[in-house]
Amino acid sequence: MIQRLCTILRRHDRRAAESVQRSTFMWPLILAFFSLLFLSPFGNISAFATPQVKLEAPATVARGDAFVALAVSDEPVTAFNFKWMGKSYAATAVAVAQAPDGTQKWQAVMLLPVPLDAKENDFTLSVTPMAGHVGGKKPAAVQQAATLGIGVYDKDRPVQKLTVDKKFVDPPAAQMERIKADRELVRKTLAAYTPERLWTLPFERPVPGDVSSLFGLKRVFNGQPRGLHRGLDLRGTEGTPIVACADGRVALTGDLYFSGNVVYINHGEGVFTAYLHMSKILVAKDQAVRKGEVIGLVGATGRVTGPHLHLSLLVQGVSVDPQPLLQAPRADGGAAPRAE
Repeated sequence: MIQRLCTILRRHDRRAAESVQRSTFMWPLILAFFSLLFLSPFGNISAFATPQVKLEAPATVARGDAFVALAVSDEPVTAFNFKWMGKSYAATAVAVAQAPDGTQKWQAVMLLPVPLDAKENDFTLSVTPMAGHVGGKKPAAVQQAATLGIGVYDKDRPVQKLTVDKKFVDPPAAQMERIKADRELVRKTLAAYTPERLWTLPFERPVPGDVSSLFGLKRVFNGQPRGLHRGLDLRGTEGTPIVACADGRVALTGDLYFSGNVVYINHGEGVFTAYLHMSKILVAKDQAVRKGEVIGLVGATGRVTGPHLHLSLLVQGVSVDPQPLLQAPRADGGAAPRAE
């Protein structure tokens, strides 16, 4: 059912730029998506803060996961400002129509993170419509924010013991400047924010292989405890094609000390995917890519025990588990075909 509902959302994204007349049937389906996915006992919906604004999001989220929030306004707006864990994120508003009378509404979908190290168990999400000219209409008055409470819980995080080249556990002093520069480069890359959403759910599975290492594992390298695994490892032989999880623009390519050959893609609204340990990079910085487009080949560069793809999902600068948002694998080891 979730796959089908994600398909509905994807269709809506594809048609949002078309005429309102062609999209009149989409609004109740989109509402059905979020109602089925998030309402009790699994979800959360705000009462109308005013007659114009509504906010939907799950009632509980695991640490290390991301969640989808939907904001809807009856009045013309250009954007929505989501506030979560003390930070604000802008999302471009999209005009949609509600059947049967074709009444127009404006909405935005936002992906938000719960960090692995989130200290509290209860947080508040709020959204404020941003007034402005839309389709030649008069600016809407700034409306009161809608708010929701969201609970946070823990998942089990097992220990994983690995043996790698000593230089990746205790790097030589000569490499420390490179490692520092790598981290700063990634930090600057993730700091870029574009309010237009290019991603759709579910994300395309980047390689056919199944999971070899889960997100959030407590890692021990060569007997020395290290940080949590902030990505998802997928099996793949050397040279297996890697495809983009969603539409976006290449934000970074290069050879990093721990990550090896990498590609970072900006999908808009603070959502990035990163593909590590490639044997070959097949895209260039600033290149526009489409969901399912080949961007590189599986390899064993950087800190690895063998060929595989490490997939990172970074939402608002926070590493989260990609697995709940990925397309399911087929029984034969391939990615399930997308429903259209």
